[in-house]
Parts: sequence; structure tokens; C-alpha cells
Amino acid sequence: MSRWVLIIIASLATGCVTARANIAWPGPPATERIRFVKSLSGPADFESGAAKFFRKLSGAEAPTQLFHPVGVAVTPAGDLVAVTDQALAQVFLFDVEKGSVQTIAKEALGGVPVGIALEADRPWVVVPQLKAAINFSRLGVPLRRIDLSDCERPVGIGVDASHDLLYVTDTSTPTGGTHAVHAYKLSTGEHQAALGKKGDGPGELFFPTFVNVTSSGNLLVADTMNARVQELAADGAFVRQFGERGDQFGQFDKPKGVATDSFGNVYVVDSFFSVVQIFNRDGKLLLFFGGRGDSAGFLSNPAGIAIDSKNRIYVTNGLNFRVEVYELVNTTASDSTSPPPSGA
Repeated sequence: MSRWVLIIIASLATGCVTARANIAWPGPPATERIRFVKSLSGPADFESGAAKFFRKLSGAEAPTQLFHPVGVAVTPAGDLVAVTDQALAQVFLFDVEKGSVQTIAKEALGGVPVGIALEADRPWVVVPQLKAAINFSRLGVPLRRIDLSDCERPVGIGVDASHDLLYVTDTSTPTGGTHAVHAYKLSTGEHQAALGKKGDGPGELFFPTFVNVTSSGNLLVADTMNARVQELAADGAFVRQFGERGDQFGQFDKPKGVATDSFGNVYVVDSFFSVVQIFNRDGKLLLFFGGRGDSAGFLSNPAGIAIDSKNRIYVTNGLNFRVEVYELVNTTASDSTSPPPSGA
């Protein structure tokens, strides 16, 4: 039994989060692995206490805040966090380094944004009703677009700049036959291939939503209505899957966002259960965090997830109107694979 499995058992025994100033998972006496850092909701996050006081005193209108965030992307350094808001039909660009927030309005987007990914610090945004992926500058200036008319309902997006590829999930419809991941040449927008087909077998998809490109160039696809995450090679060949339908740890109801940390562990958001589950490279469950609730660090209808190079974790908390930020702590590569110490 690995030490991560022992952590899960300890979490169940003690409660996932205890009532303390430090919100973390699992609860004591187990070693903390995931620690809540802060929430992001809008420009007010960067206001000083005095600025907030005088704004309220003057009766000035509060700045626009997130209302239903869905997709999220972050630069490796964590200095830019890009978020799509489905209710406001806007994109929020949190410049953490400058302490400012830019927004891209619906008029510039041409519709409601869903998926988002970064090419360096430039957001690519999927607008399903336009069947287009639009590239913006860090400041929200439109640069170019890629036509996604090969998709019936494009939703999620992943960028593999090193191989000049952009991937888009086609969620399609219950009766549609185009449930797949489409690959496009990033530099030209040329359609390269449709990966996967409708079904529930290995490499087949049913309502794929979010997609993440791993460091090896493989794809992690949230195969949402098949209640699993599949790893596919760049040519669409099936590699492995995580999870199955169920309500136990390691199982899913509606997996959505998927991301990897610096150790290669895979993080999967389950929007129905409002948790994030972590699997190691071998597909073994390590830990879960979050859980349904509206207080800091807890989740309600989460969807997207992104992880920066410092292993800070960003999760869109849809019905709580914010992005939750966590960090991986007290962890080395061996914690994902090594057996527990003697006598544990």
C-alpha cells in the first residue's frame, strides 16, 4: 500500500478539511498535500482595503466580477490567469504581476466563450456559436482566428506550440456523430485530423469536453459522458484511461477539466461531485480535494483546471463565482510512486 493510499484513508478518518486557519487536504494527522491559497473573482481582488472603503463610501459602482467561470489557463510562471465566463460572455485576464484585470467583451468575442488555452501568454478562446478559435494578445487585442467548421460544437482547447498543433474537442450533440478531438496546424489553421469517434470503447468518445496536452505531446481528454479521462497519442491511438462511472474514489460522474503537475500526476475535476481527484502516472488514485460548499476552497459545479510550473492549481468554481487557487505542498516525485516507510 502506497503512502498516498494511506493519506486517503487518513482523510476519510479525520475529515477532508478541519476547522482551522490553514485550509488543506488531507486533514491531520496526515501530511498536508494540497493547501488553499486564495480566490480570484475580479479587479476588486487587487484593490487595497482603503480603496474598497472609499469606493463604497463614494457609491461608485463595483468592478465587474466573475459570474460563471468555466475555462481557465495560466502561464508557467503564474503571472497571467485567463478565465472564460459563460454567463457574462467575457474573458477575464488576471495580470497577477501587475495587479490588474483586463476583460474581453462579448462584442470582441462574437459569442459566448468556453474553452481557453495559452500560446505563450496569448489566449486562444473557443466560441462555439462562431465555430472559431480566436487568438488574443495578453492585453486582450484580437490577433487572428482559426475556423472550426469541422466541429459540430467546439468546446475545449489545448495548445501544443512545440509541435505547431492546436486541439479542439467537438462535444457534438446526443444524436450527432462527430464526438472527437480535432487537430489543427497552429501556424496556418489547417485542419489536420479528427481523433476518435463516437462510442464507449478504447479511443472512442462521447461528449468530450476539456483537453490537456501533456509534456510528451499526448492528449488527456475528458470523455465526460463516458465518465472517464482518456489519454490518446497525437495520432489518436488509445494509451490508457482513468476512472469509470461510479460514486467511489477513483470513479467519476461528469469529469471536466484535466491537468498535470510537474511530477506527471493527473488532476481531474468532477463537476457533479465538486471535487478534484489526483492520479499518479500509473493511473492510481492519490488524493482528492475540494468538496461541495461555498466557503473558501470548497467547490460548486467546478469545470476547468490549470496548473503552473510552481504546482499552483487553478480551478473554476462556477456556482461560487470565482477561481480557487491551491498549491501542492510537502511533496516530491517519490511520493507518487514509492512504498510507505517500514512500519507505516
